[in-house]
Amino acid sequence: MHPSCPEWASAPAAMPAAAPAIPDSSSAPSGRTRWIVRAEVALSLFCLLLFSNALIGPLFAPQTTDLAAAESDSAVLRLMWLPVYAATLALVGLRLNRFLRILPAVFMTGLLIGLCYASSFWSIDPATTTRRTIAVAMTTLFGLYLAARWQGRDLVQIIGLAFAILAFGTYFVCICVPSLGIHHDINAGDWKGLWYEKNQMAAMMVLGFIAACASAYVAPERRRYWIGLAVAIFILVVMSRSKTSLLCCLVAAVAYPVLLALQRGGVLSIIFVWLAATMALLGGTLFYAAPDLIFKALGKDPTLTGRTEIWASLMRLSDKHPWLGYGYKAFWTPTSIPAAVVRQETHWDVPSAHNGWLDLLIQVGWIGVILFGAVLAIGYFCALFRFARVRDGFFSVLILLLFSFLILSESFILSQNSLIWALFVCALARLTANAVEE
Repeated sequence: MHPSCPEWASAPAAMPAAAPAIPDSSSAPSGRTRWIVRAEVALSLFCLLLFSNALIGPLFAPQTTDLAAAESDSAVLRLMWLPVYAATLALVGLRLNRFLRILPAVFMTGLLIGLCYASSFWSIDPATTTRRTIAVAMTTLFGLYLAARWQGRDLVQIIGLAFAILAFGTYFVCICVPSLGIHHDINAGDWKGLWYEKNQMAAMMVLGFIAACASAYVAPERRRYWIGLAVAIFILVVMSRSKTSLLCCLVAAVAYPVLLALQRGGVLSIIFVWLAATMALLGGTLFYAAPDLIFKALGKDPTLTGRTEIWASLMRLSDKHPWLGYGYKAFWTPTSIPAAVVRQETHWDVPSAHNGWLDLLIQVGWIGVILFGAVLAIGYFCALFRFARVRDGFFSVLILLLFSFLILSESFILSQNSLIWALFVCALARLTANAVEE
């Protein structure tokens, strides 16, 4: 095998670079080993595509925009996840020995899942809490598998291939089936692709943009294909008209030269750190002194489309159960009385807190917030010293940064059946691994 090829690049040279070769786990694999690895890649892609929630909601529950709520009312939606969980368990069982290298993340995420399960004992809806704890455990387990099984070069290309499929599917439905792929309501003209609404598509495409950029960095022999995919995904983000996701893509693009400079060290790295610190200080000062100006620049009103009213109502309700919350995923169920209070006070059918930290607070209380905050802080501490050693084209550190930004406006923390949560767990596991890739 050529030394410049990744662990899994054993396909013929004529194979299109947009469809990466199949990973391999040994320098001289037997036929059986190759088939096992191919099966792993196929199952990994299957899980990645399903966890993205593409087409699931629009096809099986078009009457709502909240997939989690739809799953509560639909046995079909719940049962369709069983093959994904089975595939996840099969993948984990096949490579269980590799989990030894990511024990810190296994321990940290285990504590979080344990808290979710424990909350069923005080939950206002124990059945929902228990069922969704199983779902988030499977989602977390898949993220841990990705980190434990694949080396960085292979990992980002498998994820990139999954997003190439999603991007192609999005272009197809937006162009050929606009009734499905484009909004015709208040957001008329905005692309939503294979998802319920434009912000969901845009958030997914930001993940794909990072994966494509990382793949271009780690696989120079396929660079033009991965750059092409990154451009195609960026166009989808633009067509969604999601300013937050567009900002995330631009920040990710700018972050690459900064991270490269930090990796190389020297005077340039010092200059970049000084500029980043100065810009952060100026931005924080401007946001504190003139928040309305920032919101206007982002095209948002000062109440964040009524979210501040939701947050005020939730803070009052969280004071009644400050330390333990109302139970994991129990607050926003259709029969929840506290949720009905929020909806009555805000005069609209609120599906979530639209803030990950606040949603975590009402689910598992301050204990959960403090525990997750500690996990996130450990991830950042390790990223500070390891971002250059985790050889995945800076994918892990950028996913960590993106997740931290997204949870300020979306409820992605401990989100079941969510690719965003699975990739965050994957990034956390890689950055905190007790055996760093070399």
